[in-house]
Amino acid sequence: MPKPLLSKLVAQAAIGFFCVLFGCIIGLQTKDKILLFMSLVIGACCLIRCISLHHLIHSGSYLTVEGYCSKREVSAFKKTQQIHLIGSDDREYQFTTDKSVKLLQGHYYRMYFRKSPYNEEESMGLNDNLLGFEELSSITPSKD
Repeated sequence: MPKPLLSKLVAQAAIGFFCVLFGCIIGLQTKDKILLFMSLVIGACCLIRCISLHHLIHSGSYLTVEGYCSKREVSAFKKTQQIHLIGSDDREYQFTTDKSVKLLQGHYYRMYFRKSPYNEEESMGLNDNLLGFEELSSITPSKD
């Protein structure tokens, strides 16, 4: 299991667990049924997301792209940025991510995308399909 996907799975499980734990404790102490019910609903939703992500990881329904970041274009008035990645197969990939995703130009990355039922290019074109990334090294691969 890749480390970025495992950390995403663990974080999702921890969010659900602590939401249920603290929500139930406070809800029972204050006899607040709405807080108790809402924390259980949020915990159930987190459990469903964890099961879905676990199934996605173990079925291998994700796309892996390795390459170095050749260009990063931040949009001025949008909350997105365009990333240009040159893959190890010398293909150029272009996709959109949130501005919170910090990829550095010239660094080598492995990116994980949720597979689209349609085609590979659509998997990387949608912002929601990025599952995670990891930096492999800051040295660009040598071309023979």
